[in-house]
Amino acid sequence: MIRHRRIMLMLAACLLLAVSAGCGGSRAEQRTITNIKGQELKVPVEAKRITAVYGPSYEILVMLGAEDRIVACSDVQVDNFPWAQLIFKRMNTLPKLKNVHTAVNIEALLSYKPDLVLGFPRPNESNKLDELKIDNVPGVVTANLESSLKQLEVYANAVGGEAPERVREYEDYFRAKLKRVTDVTSKLPDADRPAVYYSAIDLLSTYGKYSDLTEVISAAGGRSVTADFEAGNHSQITFEQLVQYNPAYIFIDHGGINDLETAEKIRSNAYSDGRYGLIKAVADKQVYLTPSGAFYWDMGLQKILLVMEMAKILHPDAFADLDMNAELREFYSKFYHYELTQEQADKILNRENP
Repeated sequence: MIRHRRIMLMLAACLLLAVSAGCGGSRAEQRTITNIKGQELKVPVEAKRITAVYGPSYEILVMLGAEDRIVACSDVQVDNFPWAQLIFKRMNTLPKLKNVHTAVNIEALLSYKPDLVLGFPRPNESNKLDELKIDNVPGVVTANLESSLKQLEVYANAVGGEAPERVREYEDYFRAKLKRVTDVTSKLPDADRPAVYYSAIDLLSTYGKYSDLTEVISAAGGRSVTADFEAGNHSQITFEQLVQYNPAYIFIDHGGINDLETAEKIRSNAYSDGRYGLIKAVADKQVYLTPSGAFYWDMGLQKILLVMEMAKILHPDAFADLDMNAELREFYSKFYHYELTQEQADKILNRENP
C-alpha cells in the first residue's frame, strides 16, 4: 500500500512537471512593457498563442490584427453575441473557456498552451499564471476615456508587430469622433444637461465615479446622477437611491448576462412595476437599451459608438445629422474588417439578432 502510494505521488509529480514544461517551464524569450499604472510586465518577444479570456479582449485582438493567433476564447465573448459569431472569422471554431465570469479554470487554460493570456482584472488569477510562468496582461477598470485608450496601447505593445500602429489608427478615429460630439456638448449650459442613469446587469446595478461611464455621459451632453457614487463598474444601489437620483433618462446595458433577465425584460418590468413610476425616466418612457452587436458598448472598443448614440438620444436636434447606421458600418469596416449592410446595421441598433 505504501509503495503504491509512493508510485502515485511520483506519477502526479511527473504530470505536474510535464504541464509546467509544456506551458511555462520552457518560457519563450521575453521583453518588458509597462502597464497603465507604470508597472513592468513580461511578455513574449513574439506572442504566437494568445488566449482571449477577458470580455473585450477578443474584439481588441481583431482590431490589432491578431485574431489568427488566438488559440482559445471564453464563453462571455460568444454566448450572448450572435453578431460576434457572424463577424469574427475564427470565433466559432475556437475552444471556449466556461464560466469565466466566476473564475477561470487554470488547468483548462493551460491545456491550450498559451504564451500570452489576456485575462480578467483578478489578482489571484494573474498571480497564479505568474507562478506558472505564463505571461499575462490583466484587464483594468478605467476611470476615464484616456485611460481606456492607454490600456489598448498596453495590449498592442504586448501583442507586438503591427499592433501599435493599428491602435494609433483607432485612437485617431476615437478622438476625432469624440471631438465631433464634444464640440457641440461642451457648449451646453448645465440646465440643458439632463440627468442620466446608466445601468448594467439589472436596474440597480450601475457605474460610479471610478468608471469612465461618467465621462461618456458628460461627453454625450448629460449629467451622470452617479458621478459622486464611490464605486466603479457594476456596483449595486438600492431602489430608494434610484428614486432619489430621479434620472430623466435611463440606459440599460449588459442585460442577459449570466442567464439573468434581458435588457428588454428589465425595461418591461420597470414600466409595469408601479413603484418605478416615481422615477421621471420611467414615467416619461425614456428608458433606452444600449445596442451590442459584437460586444457590449459600455466596455471595449465600441464605447465611442455609445457616446454618439447617447448624444443623439439626449440632444436629437443638435445631432440630427448624425447617422448612426453609417457610423456603425464605418466602425465595423475599419476595426472588425466586416462590411455590414444597412439592414444589418439597423438590426444591431435595434438589438435584433442576425
